[in-house]
Amino acid sequence: MSTKDEFKALIEAAVAETGVKLKEAPAKLAAYMAERATHLSTISSEPGFDQAVRAERNNVALRAGIAAHDMASSVDYQFLGLIQGALRMVAVAEE
Repeated sequence: MSTKDEFKALIEAAVAETGVKLKEAPAKLAAYMAERATHLSTISSEPGFDQAVRAERNNVALRAGIAAHDMASSVDYQFLGLIQGALRMVAVAEE
């Protein structure tokens, strides 16, 4: 299974579990996440990598229509954590 397909399954499971509403289709969001994870893999050993992962998480969240600020709901935070963890895991695994 490709990274994009794994991200799509992860997103669909999270949507089903949390009820979060996305403004972009899971397949498109997964493709964007895979692209960003590949980018992150090129800098995974650089200083500031964790900041870059958070920034990419926020970029994905903005595409999804999820709040990435202090007023986010607990469901939004759960989804943000899922995005950040998935991006980091793939980026480090691809290095």
